[in-house]
Amino acid sequence: MICRKHILAEIVMLLFVIAGLTSSCTDKPESSSPFPSVLSVKITPEDPRIIHDLNIIMEGMEGRDLTFKYVWKRNGEEIFGETFNSLRPLNFSKHDTISVVVTPLQGELVGKSVESSPVVIINTDPKISSATIEPQPAYTNSELEVSIEASDDDDDYLVYSYQWIKNGQKIADETSSVLSSQDFERGDKIECSIVPSDQESEGNEFTARPVVILNRPPSITSQPPTDIALEDFFAYQVVVEDPDQDTLAFSLSSSVPEGITVDSATGVIKWKIPKGSAGVYPIEIIVSDGQGGRCSQNFNLTISENRE
Repeated sequence: MICRKHILAEIVMLLFVIAGLTSSCTDKPESSSPFPSVLSVKITPEDPRIIHDLNIIMEGMEGRDLTFKYVWKRNGEEIFGETFNSLRPLNFSKHDTISVVVTPLQGELVGKSVESSPVVIINTDPKISSATIEPQPAYTNSELEVSIEASDDDDDYLVYSYQWIKNGQKIADETSSVLSSQDFERGDKIECSIVPSDQESEGNEFTARPVVILNRPPSITSQPPTDIALEDFFAYQVVVEDPDQDTLAFSLSSSVPEGITVDSATGVIKWKIPKGSAGVYPIEIIVSDGQGGRCSQNFNLTISENRE
């Protein structure tokens, strides 16, 4: 009887041992190292520019309540004062090589430091924000010039390539910022496309707002007689220049003396001065080119009683 009890006790103890072994096999084993650790460190973005903040991605962290020490490096040298998990752009320039060393901490325990692969600050393309063709309005004899506003985040010196375009067609060999009159005609549409470059890379092409070549108004170049005697016959040939060689029409304002006439095609003004007409008379001559351009000439005609 005693033997059976002893055997049963041993069986119960064996079952407890087996149960303990099974439980220990199913539990996750603790880390073999008592120190906190980080498997890898990476900087983002991978192709940073001068405008980017640099940030850290860490993988494979082990340990509880971890904190981290960060040491940023520029071209292999520590950047003092930068101890956070991001790096501001004011700490680097184009072509600098940046890396970061991360050390995990857990209370007083210090883990193994891990350094990221370096990233290189790459060039930023220049950018044109606006371009304007001047002068405005522009005429057939105008010399055109394009004015540009552009920026470059790296503060590089910028150069530009130009291509002038007339009525949708490129103008051969016109690749500077200035375009002399190219036999412009009224109604021509002139554009200019510009590509900025910092001599390392080119920015996007930018096309300036087009200008339309406008009609040029005529101008009167002759000077009228302004003082005649009463017995004289008044005659005046108006001489006009029109850059566009338009057909001109001449007229007089309604305030001119009665009897004075102008040939609408030739611009010859005539007036047989009646007796007793001594005095001062305002005269206004109007010239129109039929395209919206006009000019005028105003003068006072003084008629004396007798010629001295």
